[in-house]
Amino acid sequence: MKLRVHPLFFLSLFAYVLLGGIGRYAVAFLAVAVHELSHAFVARFAGAKGLAVTLTPYGAMMTSSGEIPHLGAVLVAGPLSNLALASALLSACWIVPELYGTFKGFLRANVMIATVNLLPAYPLDGGRLLRVLFHGKWARIFTSFCTLAVAVGAGVAGAILSNLSLLLFGAFMLSYFFAFCVKRANRCKESDPLFTLAKPDEEGALRPALVLGEDKRRRLTPREITALCLTYSRECSIKEALAKEESTLGYK
Repeated sequence: MKLRVHPLFFLSLFAYVLLGGIGRYAVAFLAVAVHELSHAFVARFAGAKGLAVTLTPYGAMMTSSGEIPHLGAVLVAGPLSNLALASALLSACWIVPELYGTFKGFLRANVMIATVNLLPAYPLDGGRLLRVLFHGKWARIFTSFCTLAVAVGAGVAGAILSNLSLLLFGAFMLSYFFAFCVKRANRCKESDPLFTLAKPDEEGALRPALVLGEDKRRRLTPREITALCLTYSRECSIKEALAKEESTLGYK
């Protein structure tokens, strides 16, 4: 398993040092590490290949170079690990009350991370799990709406409370909303090979395509792209394939 570091991670770390919040950041980051390593352990046990954990300004994220088997179980593993650890710490504090002062911050961090990740927003575990269980477009619309709501809520709360963590989290969720929740068209030129139309999004679904010609633009739906790719050679140019289908395809 590879460990990667996002460039902005060091910038956020420096900001927390200047603001005097490095202690709270370290406690929260440790809880995030437990969360992501649990994802990675279950994914590796399930047979996933090319796993990597990336340190980011808002915590960490696990990625895989291929498909992750039993994705539902992998997604649930993260929040469950935080809740299990929080339960164990709470039990220890109940037996030895003096420990509560020591572990209070870490206990709260685990509960908060588990709770936030169970929200039905993408790419949080709750949102991704909903898309795994329900493949229809309504699951995508619902989780996309929740992503925007969480982004705005975290941003507003961060601004009111002057909380850097909430501001970073809100910015992260907003970036994901525009990058993955809003269906973006794949831009191609008419001279490109036909196979360049078949570009999937993060979930493996075909994106619509915007074909740029000399005098006009043509927008193709995923269904039209599939029909073209199944009918003509993948090395055929987009312009040639569209010319042959001009009588049946509708252009926008």
